[in-house]
Amino acid sequence: MIELNCRKDKTGTPIIRDVEIADYAEAVIADYKPSALEEPKALDSLHFLESYLGTTVDYQDIYYEEGQSPIAGATVFNNEKVKVFDRDNLTTRIIDVAENTVLIDRSTLDSGNEGYLNFTGFHEGGHVTLHPAAYRRCVGQMLMGEVVTEGTQVVCCRRDTMMKRFPRGTKWIPELRREHQANVFAAYAEMPRQTFVPYATDLIKDAGFYEGVFIEGDDYDWEWSWAIDKIADQLAASYRASRTAVKVHMKNLKLLMKRQEYLDLRAQEVAKFYTL
Repeated sequence: MIELNCRKDKTGTPIIRDVEIADYAEAVIADYKPSALEEPKALDSLHFLESYLGTTVDYQDIYYEEGQSPIAGATVFNNEKVKVFDRDNLTTRIIDVAENTVLIDRSTLDSGNEGYLNFTGFHEGGHVTLHPAAYRRCVGQMLMGEVVTEGTQVVCCRRDTMMKRFPRGTKWIPELRREHQANVFAAYAEMPRQTFVPYATDLIKDAGFYEGVFIEGDDYDWEWSWAIDKIADQLAASYRASRTAVKVHMKNLKLLMKRQEYLDLRAQEVAKFYTL
């Protein structure tokens, strides 16, 4: 497996830009399955977790407190005890989970959730590759010159942060930053730029946007909404992704923009040109 070399903060969270995570994710996929960077291809994230990353994948009804967002997946870095639902007896129980295990919540296995399941697997793969220093700790281990005590080795990933495009002004506490980093890794592992950008650009041009950028109106428009959903569905089918993941990925790659966002970007490019 290709290792990530970068600085980390005192919590073990990588200090890294999104574009560097994208480069790393695509390098990992190139090592795992090179053909995925040559043509659009649906990768199986669970196979990736087991055969490439060497994790054990287990399926459980992962427990979450009432009123909290459900947990889609969890990565266990050290031997740990995890609370799960026991639906047969309508109660909860504690199970022993071995280190280097990825738990997938059984709800993601429901029919129609294939894209969500695939993204969840890659998201957990992001934690496995990016965040061992934040979670795989032993009592007295030295980290960034400090003595740390044994902390939680289970990272639980909730549905309300999965595939989310965090807005400007987000308060980046370490846990939330790690969730964002895992989302970035998952998007570029599942939909590498080398195939996704040209494929999406061609679909957008076929829809009538000759620059290859789908420009949405600032107000809701049914026809435009139908067109972008059709494009997203085609991309989702090719990559075994969800429509939501595809749209977020397109927005991050500046292939899908609101009209005002597009105009602002073009104005910045013109201003930059005339200052050269």
